[in-house]
Amino acid sequence: MIYKKGKYLNVCGFYLCGIDFYGRANKLYCSQECKQAHNNRKASNVSKAAKGEDLKIRKAISILLDLFNADKEGKFIISTVDLVSKAFPFDLPTGKVKDDRHNEVMNSIGSFCFYQQDGNFIFYKI
Repeated sequence: MIYKKGKYLNVCGFYLCGIDFYGRANKLYCSQECKQAHNNRKASNVSKAAKGEDLKIRKAISILLDLFNADKEGKFIISTVDLVSKAFPFDLPTGKVKDDRHNEVMNSIGSFCFYQQDGNFIFYKI
């Protein structure tokens, strides 16, 4: 690294820029704009790879937060019809959770876990 007047010669880390600049030894980008452009492209690639699953999860959690009204046990029952009327995305990627409140394995979406019984969904906040 070339050192000149208390600063190091660096090359901008944003591949479309690539200009030389002087700054700290660990400085990666020549400007805030290049740093933002790099991070925006990186986030865009992640979003493309996720193929909209993140948006579905956000929509589902938003709907659940609007509707969620738990009883004393922390349980909330909502009918499938109510979820359909709110355009709930049922094709979500879910995880499996074992919880003492329900003797079987439940599915999880974000901070909610649920199981289905008699045309209703029973949700718990994790």
